[in-house]
Amino acid sequence: MSTQEIYKSAENKSIKKSKVKLFKVNGKNVLLHLVLIAIGILFFFPFLWMLSTALKTPQELIVMPPKLLPETPQWSNFIDAVTTIPFMLYLKNSLVVAILTILGALFSSTITAYSFAKLKWPGREIWFTLMLATMMIPMQVILIPMFIMYSKFGWLDSYLPLVLPAYFGGGQAFYIFLLRQFFRGVPNELTESAVVDGANHFLIFRKIMLPLSKPAVLTVGLFTFMSVWNDFFGPLIFISSPEKSTLALGLRAFQSQFGGQYNLMLAASIIVMTPTIIIFLLAQKQFIEGIKFSGIKG
Repeated sequence: MSTQEIYKSAENKSIKKSKVKLFKVNGKNVLLHLVLIAIGILFFFPFLWMLSTALKTPQELIVMPPKLLPETPQWSNFIDAVTTIPFMLYLKNSLVVAILTILGALFSSTITAYSFAKLKWPGREIWFTLMLATMMIPMQVILIPMFIMYSKFGWLDSYLPLVLPAYFGGGQAFYIFLLRQFFRGVPNELTESAVVDGANHFLIFRKIMLPLSKPAVLTVGLFTFMSVWNDFFGPLIFISSPEKSTLALGLRAFQSQFGGQYNLMLAASIIVMTPTIIIFLLAQKQFIEGIKFSGIKG
């Protein structure tokens, strides 16, 4: 066998091995995508059933066996769900509480996280551990003392018990931890060079840390919005006036009034959850980056 034939035979074997390897890799990718698609359909099915039920007539709700899709979608159910309750009032109340709470959470958690990540002070690690330990305290344990305290302050039936704790780090331990991890991933050379140039810590925090930590800050804002928007327990305990109710309380009142009309009830639920879905889809990239880069440094 000539040298040329040997080279050609070796080249053919190499091509065959590459094709087999590529086929195996493609086969694994196809299988992985099929599994992910199946899981996605499994998780999406409850929402599809919810939307389908919201578009049905009252007669279609009691059909046996139940049908997945309505014969004629009743889009008027969404209009009825909004007009039967003071939806715009509840929406305004929820937006006020959500915006004020987000501002407070971002203010307190970013400053505290910067202190834990970049400043050196006695007992820093001990206080950080104690702060993380607060996540293990159930809300039910501190509910009665909080209620008594807010009652003596005269804050009951107002938004102060829902908003003001965020400005003092109340319930922000996870957000502080998330931002601290992100801040620790920022090279110390940046802050040290800024100190050499004469910048103080407030200027470093405002001009360097915050612009670099936009994904993490947006993640905290998204988490806070979802938590406040869906919060039912807090408004139920501290708010008693119907005109101050949030959407979560309004949805509960709607359920009490139209509990048997599941199509209207689910239509109202979809309307309430729509802002959360839209915000998550718009901020999905920043959300993933914030979670990913928060673990750069332990």
